[in-house]
Amino acid sequence: MKFIILLCFLLIVQYALTFIQMRYYRKSMDEIVRAYKGKEGYYFFSGMERRKFRPGAIAMLVVDNNYIIQECYVVNGFSVLSKFKELGKYKGQHTGAVLDTLGNSQINNKRKSKRLPAVNIALSKAAENALLSISKKSISLF
Repeated sequence: MKFIILLCFLLIVQYALTFIQMRYYRKSMDEIVRAYKGKEGYYFFSGMERRKFRPGAIAMLVVDNNYIIQECYVVNGFSVLSKFKELGKYKGQHTGAVLDTLGNSQINNKRKSKRLPAVNIALSKAAENALLSISKKSISLF
């Protein structure tokens, strides 16, 4: 009986922590989007990498029509206390170049170990979404 009560308590705590983390994500996303509101040609993309027993990551990118990254933020870790940090090294770079860099580091990491950093995977997903979405908007049917 005590075991069932403990499991119920853990589920409630997990739900509460997830709710807090989602509120923080939404607040951070709104701040970034608000900075570019009303400006044409800027797009927001995010990528997420979930892990069961290791820290996951979330990446947020603002990309312009020319596939240049204007803003890049990542959060990495287990805890709700993890905060988004700006990655300045990707700012001003072409999305394809970032994907190429991350892809090369992932290939090199696969040789060393099978575990890739969650931040790299989340950034790759966001950059890939940016390339695909903007290219679809640029294609005209007429």
